[in-house]
Order: sequence, then C-alpha cells, then structure tokens
Amino acid sequence: MESMDEKEAWAVVPGAEQLALHVCTFIATTGLVGVATWFICSRMTSSTGGAADDFFAGGRSLRWYVVAGSLMLTNLSTEQLVGLNGSVYKDQNLAGIWLEAGAAIAMIITATVFLPRYMSLGLTTTSGFLGERFDLFTRTMGSVLFLLYYVFVLCPIALYTGALAIRNIFDLQSLPLWSISAIIGTFGACYALFGGLKAVAVSDCLNGIGLLIVGIWVPAAALYQLGGVSDLFHEPEVLKPLVEHSVLAPWHVNFSGLFLTNVYYWSTNQVIVQRALAARSLADGQKGVLFAASMKVVGFIFLCLPGTIGLLLVRRNASISRNGEPFTVPKNDEVYPELVKAVMPLWSLGFFAAVLVGSVLSSFNSALNSAATIFGLEIYKVYINKDASDKRIVNVSTIFGAAMTLGSFVVAPLLQHIDGIFSFQQHVNTIVSLPLVVVFLVGVCSSIPDAFAAKFGFAVGVVAIIGGLFVPEEKLHYFHTFFIAFVLAELAVCMATYLPCLRRCFGAKVPRPEAHVHRLANLVEMSPWRPVKGLVVALMVVLALLIVSLQLGSEWLFYGFWVLWLAVLGVLLTWSVHRRSARAEKGSAKQAAASPKETMEEAANPMAQDDTVVGADYIKGI
Repeated sequence: MESMDEKEAWAVVPGAEQLALHVCTFIATTGLVGVATWFICSRMTSSTGGAADDFFAGGRSLRWYVVAGSLMLTNLSTEQLVGLNGSVYKDQNLAGIWLEAGAAIAMIITATVFLPRYMSLGLTTTSGFLGERFDLFTRTMGSVLFLLYYVFVLCPIALYTGALAIRNIFDLQSLPLWSISAIIGTFGACYALFGGLKAVAVSDCLNGIGLLIVGIWVPAAALYQLGGVSDLFHEPEVLKPLVEHSVLAPWHVNFSGLFLTNVYYWSTNQVIVQRALAARSLADGQKGVLFAASMKVVGFIFLCLPGTIGLLLVRRNASISRNGEPFTVPKNDEVYPELVKAVMPLWSLGFFAAVLVGSVLSSFNSALNSAATIFGLEIYKVYINKDASDKRIVNVSTIFGAAMTLGSFVVAPLLQHIDGIFSFQQHVNTIVSLPLVVVFLVGVCSSIPDAFAAKFGFAVGVVAIIGGLFVPEEKLHYFHTFFIAFVLAELAVCMATYLPCLRRCFGAKVPRPEAHVHRLANLVEMSPWRPVKGLVVALMVVLALLIVSLQLGSEWLFYGFWVLWLAVLGVLLTWSVHRRSARAEKGSAKQAAASPKETMEEAANPMAQDDTVVGADYIKGI
C-alpha cells in the first residue's frame, strides 16, 4: 500500500502513465482537428476563379458559423490569454474589458459599414480597397505597413506567448523558448501555406470549440475555489471597468484612441477582415461578424476574469494548488498559466495543451496566411511579375510565408525581455494603425478626397504619431496621443482636399478633386441580413448593461445582463441568413433579367472581374 507521501508525489508529478496519457490526448485532439479540417475543406465548394481565389479567399464559400468561429479564435489567442490577463492583474481592475467587450462596437461598424463596401468590390485584401478608392501607391503603402507589422510583431508575439504559456504550465523550464516556438510555428505554417485560407478558417472554428470549453473551465474552477460569483462582488473595486488610474485603459481613452484602434483591428486589419471577405454572401458575413461580436461581449470571462480571480487569490493568500502551497504569481504575464496549473486536473492537461497550441496556431497561421496574401497579390503580382498565373502567385506566396516563419523563430525569443507583452503590442498597434485608419475612414466616409489628400494625411499621421512617442506617458496617455495624431492627420486630409494652393505647392495634378464613383463587382449575393439593425441596438443595450453592472458592483444587474445576452444570442442563432425580403428578391430578379449575358460572364470568371485583387487597373496605368 502506498504511503501518503507517495500519493502526494503522484498527484503533483506526472508518472510515466500520466505523461503517456497527456501525450496521447494531445495527439488525438490535434489529429482529430487536422482530419476534420481536411474532411470539411474537401467537401466545400471550390471557386470558379482558380487557385488564387481558393487559396487567398477560401473560394468565397465560408458559411456564417465558419466566419464567426475563425474570427473568434484568431482574436482569442495566447497573447490575449496571457497578456491581457496579465495586464488586468497588474491594473487591479477591469479597465481591460474595453479591449474585449468594447471591441463589439467596432465589430458592429465592420458588419454594417465596412463589410458591405468591401464585398461589393469583390476584394480579397483590405489594402485593395485603398487601390480602388485612391491609387496604386496608396494601396502599396498600406500593404507594406501591414506586412511589416505581421512579420516583426504579430507572428513573433503569437509564437512567444504560446511558447511561454506551454513552458510554464508543463514545467518545461529546461527547454529554450525558441525550440517550443519553432515546433508550434512549423505546425502553423503547414496549415497556412499548404491549406490556404479555407483550411485556416475551418481549423480555427474547430479549435474554437475546445478553447471555448477550456475558456469557461478555468475561470469557473477558479471561481469555485474563490467561493463563487458572489465573492467577486465582495470587492467591487476590482470589477470596475471605468477607472482613472489604469496603465491599460483609463476611462477617458475609451471613446478616443482606444475606439480608433479597435476600428483599425476589426474593420481594416487583413488578418481579421479576410475571414469575412471569404463569406459566401453578405448576409453570411454580417451574421458571422455579429455573432462574433456577441461572443466578444462575454469574452472578458476568458481574457480578463482569470486575472481578477488570480489577484483576489493572491490577496487572500489562498491555497488552491495540488501541493497545498499559497497561490503566487511570479510575473504579471504568468497569472493565467499559474491559474491553469492550480485549478485544472492533471488528466486534462493533454487536452488543454492541444487547445492552447490550437489557439497559438490560429493567431500565427492567420497572420501568416494574410501576409502571404498581401505579398502575393499586392507586391509580387503588381510589381515583380505582372503576368504571373494564379498557380505561380500561390507558389511564390508559399515561399514568402516559409521565409517569414523562419524569421519569426528568430524574433520570438527576443520578446522575453519585455515586461507586459500585451501593453507592448498595444503601443506598437498605435504606431502602425494610425496612418491606416486615417486613409480607410476617409475612403469609406467621403467620396471627395483623392489620392493626393490620402497620401498627405498618411504622411502627416506618420510624423504625428512618431512625434508623440517623445511625449512622456505620465503626461499624456498613448491612446490620447493616438487620437491627437488622428485629428491632425484628418485635418491634413481636409486641407489637401480643399486648399488649391496647398495642392499646387506639393504638385497635385488637379486643383480640386472630383467625387469618386463607387465600382461594383458583387461576386457574391449582396442582400444584407434582415435583422441587422435590431441586433445592433440589442447588442449595444447588452454591452451598456454589462458596464453598468460591473461599475456599480451590482450582482443582480450582472445576472440580468446574462439573461438579456442569452436572448440576443438565441435570435442570432435562429434567424436564418436565407430569409430575404420580397423587395430584395424582386430587385435581384430585375437585375438578372436586365443583363443575363453580363451576369453569366462574371459568374464564369469572378477573379477576372476582381481588378482590386490583382491590380489590373493599376498595372495598365504604370
């Protein structure tokens, strides 16, 4: 019979049998996702547009639930799980909730404003919109900025945070971070470079199921150890989302710089928007984005609440670990991994490892696929080989993606010297996103400013945001710096549009720009989803109720929020994307009868109509 010490050792240190169980569970879960991804992708309708359309746009065949799942998992990644929970733990409040629940506002704008515009143009890249609205050079500036960010920031951060979490949770301190990063990155590159967007989106959706289970499991188990939901409201100051003193997001930045960075991320960022652009119809895209927005409202239970619970456990010197020692957090960014080790049973760690790796893969392979898409369609096809075939573009993009993967292996371990990885990423985001959000908003909201005005605003934005780096953050929060730079850049756009003397001084070809004519491609069904307006109002009410309940520390309002959220979610799930109004059906029939020959020609070769994808209009002008 085993002694008590032997039993305790067995409970803490996995033996050969337990290690084998973890490995087998990990392989089985990961393998199941891979097989299911292949099976689903093989039965999806291929695009008539050729290899490039299939690889980069998923054949424009993604249903709403694939769009939603891919959006959620692309965003719900280890830099969020590790970084945002670490920031919440450091802030000792829920100001970070605005980067989660608050992002739903930007997603609503994406579904109602940006997505219809993008999809009506038949775009594959968001920077293609800049080319259609302005000119080739503006488009290229956007593409290069996106590429630099994905290569040197997004991909390395995804690998680093994933490797850090896995090493800490499984006590793999003897393994260097670069080796774990390399293993994860190799898996991700296989999905992104050999399966294309379709494989990335489907695997994201499948991994999202596991991440949803773990995402609920960890805070639920930790809350049980803490004493339940009521115990959270015993210290309401840690639940406040609107606070003055916060490194991450003090209340006064929520509707200025923070809001604009959310718009950049959800409305213009190729990694995110590419999933919605691959939807089989506008209704599918809108439903997918709004469903993801509804999940984003409750995303704080995965990405913020564990940090708060960890803070309360440390304050109370609680002993919840298997060895009976008090719960401690050596470093802010380690609060989530430490909480996982403390509350999850050993037998589940193999499954958790598979889910965690799936989360890392989602962010990494999404960024990798988007970077390959931009390089192939916006750089290689436009500047290097204008006559390249679809197959050649795909091959070159794959090679570029492989080189980018190797570069990420080198950069990722260097990030371990940064304290607060999520805050670092947000700082970099403000620099990269400022000039992009300026030109995108100008292009979407106004038809008058031309390419000269856009480039002038872009340049002023870059100078302003770089100059803002020299302002001490103690005097001006970096989100306020972002907002001031944005206002200056938009004023520069207005001046470059309406002041002929300024236009002549900088060599503009015409003294006053003419209104831009919106081109329509309509490669997919463009009827909007009918309940969009009502759901937008409902989601805003749900979000407001959440913020009020947390700010007031009201447990009953918090329960009311969940009831209302479930009602809205029920409507989202049950309302079909195929319900169309009689007016929409009549309009579609009239359009089809007006030019049947033109419609048949466009359907036969949608890629040929997608000039913004390959840059045909601009190449002809070079």
